[in-house]
Amino acid sequence: MSSIRRFQPSDFERVIAIEKEAFNEYNPILFMAAYETFPEGFLVAEKDGTVVGFLTTIAVSLFDVKILSLAVDSRCQSKGFASLLLRGLFQVLRTKGVPRLLLEVRLSNVRAQRLYLSLGFTLVKVICAYYQDGEDAYLMEKLLV
Repeated sequence: MSSIRRFQPSDFERVIAIEKEAFNEYNPILFMAAYETFPEGFLVAEKDGTVVGFLTTIAVSLFDVKILSLAVDSRCQSKGFASLLLRGLFQVLRTKGVPRLLLEVRLSNVRAQRLYLSLGFTLVKVICAYYQDGEDAYLMEKLLV
């Protein structure tokens, strides 16, 4: 059985393991800072009681929340967990009255771009050399009102 819930500090080790598997760049201190400043925007996906994915955000203004990271365990990808996490976040943000959600995604990550577009995100602009390896990113937004 699958479910979405708020992150708890006891999930930290599992979240970091998923992040390490998914990305070369990660910052555990940033995750805890995000949790401390906007805990409602840090969600985990569980399957049979095990955390298999997560999404963490930060409020960047009164009007904007930004996704810092979204990752799903490689064994559980393409099973709807990322969509479930994003839809859960949309509900949280609408309840809080947040009108806009932002994210950056690598130009090479076409799979993620397709997911975001299918959920109503739009391309805003290209950010040159956004990632540490020099790759560009798309800035994407979703209006929630």
